[in-house]
Amino acid sequence: MCQQCEETIADVWSKLQVGQTFKTPDLYRGVDFHISKKDSNKLKISPQEVSINKAAFVAAVHYLRANDHDMDSPCEIRSSNSRSTAGPLCIATRDQINNVRCVTYILPILQKSVVVGVNPVRPNSTWLLRW
Repeated sequence: MCQQCEETIADVWSKLQVGQTFKTPDLYRGVDFHISKKDSNKLKISPQEVSINKAAFVAAVHYLRANDHDMDSPCEIRSSNSRSTAGPLCIATRDQINNVRCVTYILPILQKSVVVGVNPVRPNSTWLLRW
């Protein structure tokens, strides 16, 4: 991963707080979640009980940056429990945490931090705001 992506996530990470609430990025089936634990390298999302390490956040930003996904060229999120139907962004993040689907939790956190934009209308998409 690149230094700029790591620095972006370090900045985001420093501002995250236990108890912050978010909603997964789908207009019709979005689900609320919150940060229940945070340490220097990992977040725990509740009530889904998903742990996400910092590397998965870096992978998301890096994927969008490396593939030039800006507002004019958004990336379909294509989150799926099945790797065969998951999109490349979903796979890039889940590869960092033992194949656990996590992109739908990462993106709202990055959106609230003004790192990405998200279109919640299907097909859901995202793009990088910070280069």
